[in-house]
Amino acid sequence: MKAPGPPVVILGASGHVGGALAACLAREGVEVIGHSSKTLDLTQPEALGALDPVVGRETTLVFASALTPDRGQNLATFMANLTMAVNVARYVEAHPVGRCVYLGSDAVYGFDLNPVTETTPVAPGGYYALAKYTCEKTLECVAAAKGLPLLSLRVTGVYGPGDPHGAYGPNAFARSLARDRTVRLFGEGEEERDHIYVDDVARLASALLRSSATGLFNLASGESRSFAEIIQTIRGIVPYEFTVTRTPRKGSITHRRFDTARLQRAVPGFGFTPFKDGLRATLAAFGAL
Repeated sequence: MKAPGPPVVILGASGHVGGALAACLAREGVEVIGHSSKTLDLTQPEALGALDPVVGRETTLVFASALTPDRGQNLATFMANLTMAVNVARYVEAHPVGRCVYLGSDAVYGFDLNPVTETTPVAPGGYYALAKYTCEKTLECVAAAKGLPLLSLRVTGVYGPGDPHGAYGPNAFARSLARDRTVRLFGEGEEERDHIYVDDVARLASALLRSSATGLFNLASGESRSFAEIIQTIRGIVPYEFTVTRTPRKGSITHRRFDTARLQRAVPGFGFTPFKDGLRATLAAFGAL
């Protein structure tokens, strides 16, 4: 029997992505120690003492905790996210760990440059995006000072079972279909976005961990589609008719497309979940099938 490898500690293990990563690693035989806000309040520096018995020089520490945009785009949520990052950074500075992984967001990029790569200049457009970028750079500074391997993952829009937020797109569409057989669309749904299935995010993160990758990676499928296209795909899946209500858009039409060459080189041959399959699983999980 293969001996278990070093443990992976996940801060934010009850979240959509953190939970999927924890489950993925566990299936692969990795010892996972998960914490959520209920077991470890990262806004309180003394709370991180709970990690002392499980963190060591072989440990991988995954920082996946954050207040998401649905919790508010304001100074209070910005400060909460920044406080969590500073406390984690201080802990890592004082306690030896093997490596650190930060789950960031593609929200740090603007919408004026396409395709997006890891070298695309950042342009945080709100408190959430600004917090994610600041947190990422905070950990980067500490890692550089300590000689600590750091893997930063800027994740694009995640869809799939288990999402508690229902951000605009596949998850929100599935939730509203289950509720009243309607879908809300901004404008004509022309905007193109890259949507990545939650299990693919977990498998990519796991693969990068196994390869001891460091540095910055955008986690995206490399395929962008419009919201109108997503609704047409849903029509081909569900066995009923539904109503699309259109809401005037608040801003200009923007797109988000990725060049995933760096990711492809790091995980050659990775098989992404076909969008229609992931969408079907999402609809079923929300009770829309």
